[in-house]
Amino acid sequence: MSKSVIIIDDDEDTVRLFSEFLEEKGINVVGNGFDGVTAVKLYKKLKPDVALIDLNMPNGSGFYAIKKIQEFQPKARIIAVTADTSTETEEKLQKLNVPVVQKPFNIEHIVSSINE
Repeated sequence: MSKSVIIIDDDEDTVRLFSEFLEEKGINVVGNGFDGVTAVKLYKKLKPDVALIDLNMPNGSGFYAIKKIQEFQPKARIIAVTADTSTETEEKLQKLNVPVVQKPFNIEHIVSSINE
């Protein structure tokens, strides 16, 4: 059965491209959002198998969304998507036990991360 995914990124083109590529690969995109606050609401409502969340967004960063989601769903499968390659960001994500995919992203890498 295909995995359900929500895609959260403040760049609408990125969300659209992600959605199209993942649907082509047989992954069920059940929701899209453009900020951290929406990410938390969508996760609670849709309970997806995986959440792809950008880190640098207005109205609640990706870190905000990840922490809020993990508060009520500690085993949530979240993949951070970011262009930020700093050691500080990497260390924060390791503490949260969240893998990261770097932008520009490789869609095959994303698909394999979702299907793990």
